[in-house]
Amino acid sequence: MKLNRLMIENFRNFEEVSINLSNKNVVFGMNDVGKTNLLCSLRYLLDRKIRSDGFYESDYFHRDTSNAIKISLEVDLTDRQTDRDSQHIISKVGGSRDSSELNRFYFQVTGTFDHSEALGVPELFWGNNLDSMHKIPQNGSFSDIDRLFNIIYVDPTIDLDYVFSKNRKKLFNQKKLTSEDIDISQEISDLTFEMNRKISSMAVMQNFQKELTDEYHHLKKEDITIELQSEMAIKGFFSDIHPYIKREGDNALYPTSGDGRKKILAYSLLNYLTKEYDSDRITIYLIEEPENSLHRSMQVALSKQLFDYSVYDYFILSTHSSELLYEMDDASLVRIYSQNKTNCKSSMYNVPEQFKSIKKELNESLTTALFSDRVLLIEGPSEKALFEKILSIVSPIYELEGGYLLLVDGIKFKPYFDILKELEILPIIKTDNDLKAKRGNITSFDTIGFNRCLNIIDRENLEAITIDYSSKDENGKLVWIISDKERMVLDKKRELYEYNGDCIKEFEKNNIFISKVDLENDLFEVIPEKLENIFGENPVDTLQDKKLLNMLKLIDNLNDDECYKIFNHDRFKALKRLVEN
Repeated sequence: MKLNRLMIENFRNFEEVSINLSNKNVVFGMNDVGKTNLLCSLRYLLDRKIRSDGFYESDYFHRDTSNAIKISLEVDLTDRQTDRDSQHIISKVGGSRDSSELNRFYFQVTGTFDHSEALGVPELFWGNNLDSMHKIPQNGSFSDIDRLFNIIYVDPTIDLDYVFSKNRKKLFNQKKLTSEDIDISQEISDLTFEMNRKISSMAVMQNFQKELTDEYHHLKKEDITIELQSEMAIKGFFSDIHPYIKREGDNALYPTSGDGRKKILAYSLLNYLTKEYDSDRITIYLIEEPENSLHRSMQVALSKQLFDYSVYDYFILSTHSSELLYEMDDASLVRIYSQNKTNCKSSMYNVPEQFKSIKKELNESLTTALFSDRVLLIEGPSEKALFEKILSIVSPIYELEGGYLLLVDGIKFKPYFDILKELEILPIIKTDNDLKAKRGNITSFDTIGFNRCLNIIDRENLEAITIDYSSKDENGKLVWIISDKERMVLDKKRELYEYNGDCIKEFEKNNIFISKVDLENDLFEVIPEKLENIFGENPVDTLQDKKLLNMLKLIDNLNDDECYKIFNHDRFKALKRLVEN
């Protein structure tokens, strides 16, 4: 089974959205855009306890109860021949699945508002055609859909003590006791009653019991006495069990006092319960902002568990933390954002095969950018250092206003560009006009800078170009002038830039900005005197040597006017685009 799509109509802040899903989903967005409401929509569909309360007037979009709430989940059963969960669904839904569409199936809850009850009454349907759904058999608040799905909602403040006490009977069910356990439990009961007898025989206890009994008799004449007993003797010895920490080589017990440790232990307990007691149902985890109270290292550890551990076959995670996405792969990214109304955009994210070995680095770069509105993709650390300096003067709160600088650091632009664009986060690119000599032919060059940009917008590559290093001497004889190669390559880059004006316009329409030559030559075009003052003759060559070190030297000497001059120059349009709202 594959979670395929979630459709929400007229529910809370969602007027109408359709969200592509996968089995592992990450929901993100600013505060108060509807992440909790998205999770809650699935709870109304698949969680009997939530559904039994019905829909309140406040659950309807703009409180408009004239339109029904409709929440539909589409699943893909293409793997029905091999997958246990798909087979489980098929066996339970029976004749509600006809032969018209075997691969897709829908679960739906609707809520038509009943003014006499002041409540929206949930009705459940399933089928493989949204236009002709079958009503799901129901007995009271229990429905056949509840035999299929087990929803585990994990809120941001998950309480270990509550989870443990709520499930204590299930964890220590008498049916699980072995014959040896039963003998031991009888011994414990005998010891418990003996312990209580000794406690009651203490003078301090006898006196207090008598005084408390006398006070009771003053209020109510009744032939009783007050006795104090341990809860263990009345409710059983499992009633007061709590988890403690025991360290290696230390016999002392320590309470699980830290919020972070309690949260991790609560997750462990939920995992155990799922495997032990709900293996006959399809468990879907709805996890809301688990990063609260978790140190960065614990967030990374939880990320590994979510994306690698088989118990989390299906989950929807809402988060503000990039650390929780360190191990992300084969997951659907769902961005919720609000303009005139709440919208959702989703994109399937797979770590490209060539980046599997550096998955964490790739994910760290990308996931930090996901929480922005506009992202400028740049090639290296010298660009990042320069642009941060300029923006600190020109637009010091650009990050608060949704801008972000993303260093691709040798990784191709396209994977970032595509996924940001799908999520309607504006991707902007600043890159060099690079040429690369063909192996074994020093006069032929691939236009890799232009082709990099053309690939991003799915256009055909430019052909290789030739640089003729030959010339004629005063006698008309052909000679080579390889010594002037660098100047000729620079001239060819400028010529390439000027000749391909239509490409440049197409790039800039897609927020891709290519240098006439490279970053250092762009700077020399804007502030030549400054570069010469700092680096002397041939400042571009000096700046390109020990690139980051010399760029930091330049940054230390840039004044505010020069920062504005760079920002406003055509060679640096990308920076202006980053801070535009």
